[in-house]
Amino acid sequence: MGFVKFLEGIGDRLGILEAVCRSDTTEPARIQTRIVTLRELASEINAGEVRDLADSPAELAIPFETIFETAGISSNPADWTIDKLKQVVTSEPLKSKPREEIQRAVLDLLNAEGIPVERIVKDAMARDQALDSFENCVRQKMQDRRGTRNKKLLEIESQIKDLQEECAGLREKLETDEERWREWRKQKRTRERELASIASYIVDHPVITTDDEDAESP
Repeated sequence: MGFVKFLEGIGDRLGILEAVCRSDTTEPARIQTRIVTLRELASEINAGEVRDLADSPAELAIPFETIFETAGISSNPADWTIDKLKQVVTSEPLKSKPREEIQRAVLDLLNAEGIPVERIVKDAMARDQALDSFENCVRQKMQDRRGTRNKKLLEIESQIKDLQEECAGLREKLETDEERWREWRKQKRTRERELASIASYIVDHPVITTDDEDAESP
């Protein structure tokens, strides 16, 4: 399930955590939740360009970053994006700290740099939307490809079955021919011996050729 669909499943509102500085700067920033709607967080992506990209022959080899760039999502490492946030929370010294400490440190950092939390949430949702759009196009291609290949596979399997039946028929004919050939030669030898026996009464040398029973078949 995509991030956007997940959010839609829990309602049309989302609580955004943010750090709010107190008037007394000696006190740590206070963490509060601000409610925003999904409409406020929605971003427009280059859906048409993403669909064109999904039509590429090697669609499954296209890197995610290429999909994001095609959708019009920033790839500038200096911009505050969900990827930059990932770098922050997975780098030292934050990654070894408890989740609550990481959360506060992140919110304090964003507050200090004047970065609205919504900007990062919008970026995450836009990336999810780009991936979902790309996936939907590729899914249809995969279904069409699967249907075409299954049809071709069935045709080939049918041809294989026909060829196997043809092979079996040819083997049967070969065996039948060999058996009839052996029987014919047996009868021929019998007839030749008979001819030779009768002819021996009137000639003093054999004039009839006879085959050896062990002679190889041609």
